[in-house]
Amino acid sequence: MAAIKPRNKPVAAGVERPPNSRLRKSIFLLPNLLTASNMVLGLLSIVFAMNDSLALKLSGENVIPFVLPAKLIIIAAFLDFTDGFVARATGTTSKFGMEFDSLSDLISFGVAPGLLIYLSVLRNIPVLGAGLSITLFYIVCTAIRLARFNVQAQVEEKSHFTGLPSPAAAGMLASYVLFAHYEGWYEKAIIVNPVMHWYEENVNWWELYLIPIMTVLIALVMVSTISYPSLKKWSWETVKPVTFAFIILVVIFLIYSMEFTSFALLSFYLLWGILHALTKKSFEKIRPKKVPAT
Repeated sequence: MAAIKPRNKPVAAGVERPPNSRLRKSIFLLPNLLTASNMVLGLLSIVFAMNDSLALKLSGENVIPFVLPAKLIIIAAFLDFTDGFVARATGTTSKFGMEFDSLSDLISFGVAPGLLIYLSVLRNIPVLGAGLSITLFYIVCTAIRLARFNVQAQVEEKSHFTGLPSPAAAGMLASYVLFAHYEGWYEKAIIVNPVMHWYEENVNWWELYLIPIMTVLIALVMVSTISYPSLKKWSWETVKPVTFAFIILVVIFLIYSMEFTSFALLSFYLLWGILHALTKKSFEKIRPKKVPAT
C-alpha cells in the first residue's frame, strides 16, 4: 500500500510563494496604507498651520490663510472613512489596524484641528489662557473618545456611534476655518451671499463667543453617550428614492459651495444627535410607567 502524500508541501527556501499569497498581503496592507496617509495629512496640517501662523506674525497681516491645513483635515476624514470601508469589504480588519487607526485619528482629528482652531480663532480670546485651555480640553476629549471606541468596538452596535465621531468633530472645526477664510463668497448668489454678509457683520461675536462654545460643546458630545447614525451598514440596495434625491442635492451643493455646505451639514449632524437625545428623554419622562401586575 503506497503512502499517502501530504497535500500541502512546505515551501522551500528561495522558492516563490503563489500569487494568491502576495495578493492577500497586498490587500491586507491597503487599509493600513490609507490609515498611514490619514496620519501624514494630519501631520502636514499641523506643519502648514504653524507656518501660516509664523507668516502672519512676520508679515503683520490681519487675515490668517489657514485654508490648506483645513482642507488636509477634510481629506484625512475621507481617508479615515475609506480605510474602514476597504478593511470591512476585503475582510482584513484586525486589532493592529484598529489601534493604528486610533493613533492616526488622534493626530489628524485631535491635535491637528485643535491647533488649527487655536491659531486661527481661540488664541485671540482676551481672557488669559482661555483659548489654550479649550484647545487642550478638545484634544483630551478626542483621546478619550478614541480609547473608549477601541474598548467598546466588540460590543458597540454597528448601526450607530456612541458619542460624536472624531472625524465629524474635526471636520466641523476645519470646515468652519474654510467657511471663515474663503474669498470667493461674493461670486455666489441667492443663499450664500446674504449669509456671508450677515456673518461678516457679526464675525467678532462669532469668534469671541460662538466658536469657543462650539468647540467645548463638540468635545463634550464626543465623550457623551449620545447616539449618532453610522454608515457602516449602509448600502445602495437599501437607499430609498427620497434619500437618493437628498444625496444628489447635497453633492450639487458641495460642488457649488463646499465650504458653506460642509459646515452646514456637520452642524446639522451635531445638533441632530443632541436634539434627538433630548427628545427621547422628554418622551420617556411623560410616558406612563407600566404598573406591575399583582
